[in-house]
Amino acid sequence: MPSWTPAAETSAVVLVTSSQRIRDEVARVAVAAGLSVTPTATVNEALALRPAVVLLDSGSAGSAVPGCTVILVGVEGGESRAWTAASRCGADRVAILPQAAGWLAEHLGALHHANQGKVVGVLGASGGAGASVTSCWLAAAAADRGLRALLVDGDPLGGGLEVVLGSELSTGVRWPDLGEVRGTLNPDQLVHALPAVGGFSLLSMGTDPPAPGVLASPAVPPVMEAARAAFDITVVDIARGWSADGSLLPYCDTVLLLVPGRIRVIAAARAVADQLQPLPVFAGVRGPLGPDLDPERVARAVGVSSIGYLPYLRAAPGAENQGGVLSLARRRSVRSFTRSVLDAVLPASLRPAA
Repeated sequence: MPSWTPAAETSAVVLVTSSQRIRDEVARVAVAAGLSVTPTATVNEALALRPAVVLLDSGSAGSAVPGCTVILVGVEGGESRAWTAASRCGADRVAILPQAAGWLAEHLGALHHANQGKVVGVLGASGGAGASVTSCWLAAAAADRGLRALLVDGDPLGGGLEVVLGSELSTGVRWPDLGEVRGTLNPDQLVHALPAVGGFSLLSMGTDPPAPGVLASPAVPPVMEAARAAFDITVVDIARGWSADGSLLPYCDTVLLLVPGRIRVIAAARAVADQLQPLPVFAGVRGPLGPDLDPERVARAVGVSSIGYLPYLRAAPGAENQGGVLSLARRRSVRSFTRSVLDAVLPASLRPAA
């Protein structure tokens, strides 16, 4: 579910319809839920407001609406059209009014009062793209902004993020310690149980190889839900490929795809981006760049929007091997890149004032 942190200039719930009847029905729901609903004429106008929830009628549901919860709203007598339209646009829910007015008011009210953070996956388009190091830098940059930040190790075969951070001796729980979690996990308990590194919290795999299926266990959903509730942003170092060990991709709101500027990798990145749909995907282009390539050209070739360029840092491999990647987080090029990423993926209310 997308983050529910609307800024003053944004609208948390937006209605796209040309039907006065639906406007009237939704207005009554909004009063019952204790929130305001902004009407717009088109989906593009709705998305420009950066909503958490978009309410659509069947006539406005042309294709998938990215980055937010979508509820298809119909009226009595139009059930068939509503369900067909919901299938077409991939809506999360269908509400037939006025019968579902009570449910819709309760659902929107619950969303409005929930404190939901953003989950951002970082994925390399090829081996050696630097996803783990970049994940660490992103978490550190978020912490520098005063945000509650969590770095999650989503690669069971990666050797443990605490190795690159030099935090092997930090006290706190790791993924293998959470295997018995079931049901609901108290977010505050999770925060206090995790080790803190560089101003952010860390949930790593540990230095010993985890048991097979560590990210496919019943513990993962409650842990990730608690993380979303406890932190403003959760940065996940995503493993390349799907395996029996599971993946945290389904819990991500957005994916940062790191693309080294080489022709063969660009082709691989295009295939990865296609598989990630309908998740919003941004390309972070890594140097060095091949002949006749620039960051915008690389992103266009991949078929996604560019989020920034990160030059090759010769000191990075040594820092990673010595557990000192955070020593590079304040390099000008790294700070510029992480600032661009955070500004793109965070709601306006969590960005620095202009």
